[in-house]
Amino acid sequence: MSTTTKNTQATKTVSQGESRYGTPEPQIALRFPKGTSYRVVKAALHKLAAEIELATPASERWCVNTEDFNESGRVYLELADAMPAEAARGIAVLRKLVGIISWQALATSAPQQ
Repeated sequence: MSTTTKNTQATKTVSQGESRYGTPEPQIALRFPKGTSYRVVKAALHKLAAEIELATPASERWCVNTEDFNESGRVYLELADAMPAEAARGIAVLRKLVGIISWQALATSAPQQ
């Protein structure tokens, strides 16, 4: 199951992805309008990753990673145990952040070209 939200700057989707090894990989995908600067995409991904790190309880052992493409990218959790309970906790953290973060601030925090 995934959650998708749009605004004028970016579309964000929270979903349960799968690693190349077949383990669960909670993620937030960002898609920006065509022509968005690579630097804006990278800055938004790094800012989102930092927010996820700060929202992660100290007891969790997952790693927060980013992956960028042309006008899109994703921030995903590399789970320590890859168990369903850990994946569910990761998705819960990501969904909570989707409701808190000002997504327009993510998209507009980098200088315009």
